[in-house]
Amino acid sequence: MNTNEEEELLTLACRAFETCTKLNAHLLPVAEERIHPSARRQYQPDGYLRIGPQGHLFLAEAKTRLQPGTIGQLRSINDQAGELVVLVVPYVSSQQGEKLRQHDIQYLDTAGNAYLHAADRSFFVLVSGQRQPLAEPPTQHRAFQPAGVQLLYHLLSTPVLLQASYRAMAEQAQVALGSVSILLRSLQQLGLLREEAGRRRWTDPAQVLRRWVDAYGEVVRPRLTAQRYRWLDPGVARQGWQDLPLGPDTLWGGEPAAHLLLDGYLLPEYFTLYTTASRAEVMQRLRLVPDAHGKVEVLRPMDTIFHPDRPQPQAVHPLLAYADLIITTDPRNREVAHLLYEQYLPYLT
Repeated sequence: MNTNEEEELLTLACRAFETCTKLNAHLLPVAEERIHPSARRQYQPDGYLRIGPQGHLFLAEAKTRLQPGTIGQLRSINDQAGELVVLVVPYVSSQQGEKLRQHDIQYLDTAGNAYLHAADRSFFVLVSGQRQPLAEPPTQHRAFQPAGVQLLYHLLSTPVLLQASYRAMAEQAQVALGSVSILLRSLQQLGLLREEAGRRRWTDPAQVLRRWVDAYGEVVRPRLTAQRYRWLDPGVARQGWQDLPLGPDTLWGGEPAAHLLLDGYLLPEYFTLYTTASRAEVMQRLRLVPDAHGKVEVLRPMDTIFHPDRPQPQAVHPLLAYADLIITTDPRNREVAHLLYEQYLPYLT
């Protein structure tokens, strides 16, 4: 979302909250950094909400929709901010609200559904069961549609590419040459990219990374053809998966990628594979059995994840492994993602 769309969503949510609860809810400008200076060092909220008779202050994270990885993303953001952040989306169903509350994810929507509380629980609001508004939710900005996500993947994983020609960017990211200038202009309009003295630079690299992870989890990953399997030999999950013959068309992602990139720090429980091989080839090569509830997920990747700039030949780039871990709901994975960030992505701080 761009800034105007975020502001509109937050404003609509505040109005709906006031209508349902008869409590005040005001959107404050992000520029008021004096409110939470410590939180802003690591996390840039989409807005501040002052709510209730005592004027409790909440950091707001605006999303176009709820996705399977949203809980993991919000828990990671809560860790970065050092306090609870309110998720603001167009609509939260009763079932979705229950799941969010199980993870203590506070939320507001434009129908008036809400779950809010102060740190000491002196202020608590729960509204559930409000019907979904008829208005269409805001859409993702063009920079965070599939082509933009693919280009950003390369700009973030290969920092020198940011200073390259449009043609070089298009060739490496395998996007249309004409779209590169449009996508870069879109990033400038969002205030994420700036050009000074003939050089491009990110205004807030950590914010760009967060927005990219969000878009990858919300827009791109759900579109990747996914299949689930279990190991023919269950013992492979503990010992032996590292020695499987992947071939040049297959890479480990998620937990196994982190294991390889961090010298065995994380013992994988769930296995993510990115491959362009056929289903039959994957099953035969890796001795897998189809299972809708299996712990091996095989995805057909974005076109360009096999580029050579990877520190581990059997694993995806740390940037993609980081995203895979962040969009899960496992707190262990968030901790490991932070280690990947510190070791491989410090230039995005």
